[in-house]
Amino acid sequence: MTAPTIRFWKKKAVLFKSEVTYNTDPVPTGAANWIEARNVSLTPAEFDVEDRQVTRVNMGNVAKLITGKRVKLAFDVALAASGALGTAPKIGPLLLALGFAETVSAGVSVTYNLVSAAFGSGTFYVNIDGVLHKGTGARGTGSIKLDKGLPLLHVELTALYLAPTDTAMPATTRTGWPVEYPVNAANTLVCTVNGVASYYSKFELNFGNQIVHDNFPGGYEAIAQKDRAPSASMSILAPALSVLDPFTLKAAQTNIAVQVVHGPTASNKVQVELKTPIVDVGYEEITGSAGYALSMAPEDPTDLNTEITLTFV
Repeated sequence: MTAPTIRFWKKKAVLFKSEVTYNTDPVPTGAANWIEARNVSLTPAEFDVEDRQVTRVNMGNVAKLITGKRVKLAFDVALAASGALGTAPKIGPLLLALGFAETVSAGVSVTYNLVSAAFGSGTFYVNIDGVLHKGTGARGTGSIKLDKGLPLLHVELTALYLAPTDTAMPATTRTGWPVEYPVNAANTLVCTVNGVASYYSKFELNFGNQIVHDNFPGGYEAIAQKDRAPSASMSILAPALSVLDPFTLKAAQTNIAVQVVHGPTASNKVQVELKTPIVDVGYEEITGSAGYALSMAPEDPTDLNTEITLTFV
């Protein structure tokens, strides 16, 4: 009896490359487009199915019709700068597929601003120990988490389906992926809330992109972003009301600036900036200290897509 082929779940390679033309595979390679992904979750075949509702003389199932095919990929990756001023971070192509546009200031910074049109896209390859899953036309949503520990970008991508194939694992190059700095007092700067320097214990930001699979008669099919509803939350130590009064800010629905900067030195910093009202505030105990738990819904009243800005400096 021939021994079965055993494949291992831990042996995975995730590749991602931006598309020049939507839904045209740019052929990512392990040498240039490997992603340092963690906590990988793949939905290899998410299909829309319609019941044919055929009446039969016997009981039992009737074969159904597949009307749409997708593949989904989710993972975490370190939120980290490139280590060189004005050089895009390795996660840059991912951000372009999550509803951002990239602006490079040579030798200074790389900034990612939201867009409401001309959305980027990409192709991902996921090879699980010899079986290759591809997704083209990928777009998605994501979130940022800066709690004590690791700085993480969570990515959720939806793509058009391609049948998997038996394909050898690619040779990968890990060059350029920095070791991230932990979120702590040494590496994370004091945040500012409405211009007030504040100490925080956790910060989370959800991009809130609405991703749909358009599949229309006539030959049009795409993964599309139709809207966004970002949200954020953070826990900060509570100063006197004369210093920061979140209750008055909430009552007035004042649009304030929030800034969080992680990274100890130039070329290693990630700066997250929000324009947002405070939509909820409550007290929270933070290791015995009084804190505020703030909930926010980032909004740009000027309609310039600047309610969320990520800058790598």
